[in-house]
Amino acid sequence: MRSKEFLQQLSAYAESMRAKIEAAFDGWDDSPQAVAERRKQVSDPVNGLAFFINHYFPHYVRSPSKSQLHRYLFERLPKVFASEKSCLEAIAAPRGEAKSTIVTQLSTLWCLVTQKKRYALLVMDSIDQAYPMLEAIKSELEFNQRLRIDFPEISGVGRVWQSGTIITRANQKVQVAGSGKKLRGLRHGAYRPDLVILDDIENDEQVRNPEQRDKLHNWLKKTVLPLGSADGKLDVIYIGTILHYDSVLNRTLASKAWNTAHFKAVLKMPD
Repeated sequence: MRSKEFLQQLSAYAESMRAKIEAAFDGWDDSPQAVAERRKQVSDPVNGLAFFINHYFPHYVRSPSKSQLHRYLFERLPKVFASEKSCLEAIAAPRGEAKSTIVTQLSTLWCLVTQKKRYALLVMDSIDQAYPMLEAIKSELEFNQRLRIDFPEISGVGRVWQSGTIITRANQKVQVAGSGKKLRGLRHGAYRPDLVILDDIENDEQVRNPEQRDKLHNWLKKTVLPLGSADGKLDVIYIGTILHYDSVLNRTLASKAWNTAHFKAVLKMPD
């Protein structure tokens, strides 16, 4: 049972997100021609994700320059979502690279507005970390005027709008969970999950214990990877920071079953 204090904190977070989003709306051309052109660019299979993030979320895009990680994500993720086959992607990068914002939040939103996914499951180290992530996605769908103008079919409050699960107006489900939890039998009508994002599912304490590492690794292999339908496509994207040489993320990076990328901190030499 979630405490009253936690729910109040979640509500305050949602309100702060609303203020941030609404403050970013300015100078948006709402003519039918402009809307049609932007929708076309958002749907572009190569550059659509980058266009979507750069134009609809100015409150997150603070600089026109992109890091090596960001350039990789903008190029790789559209290929993953466009592939006819299931993809397993593991990406390691330092803290402070906006991994969660780009992959877990904004890429999920892109999959929703482009109708690429029907059921997304977002997993973080704990459910209390995952709730604010879903709250951020809900806030964009509710209050982002750019999205409301260009994608009215999905924007607004959906028929299910809870702290841990939503179903959008376009009948797409997004659910959050904590790592290591029971996930068997997840369904959205006739659909099983077709996107799982694992976002920093380890923590500094758990990763020190070899038994806990093995337990989480087994959970990844035996619970997460079989979540999709037998005849459908399931994309699993695992992003995080390496916390231990034998962490589950490091083990995954060494697996030939996964497409992997490892980004290290760029150290600037002193003048």
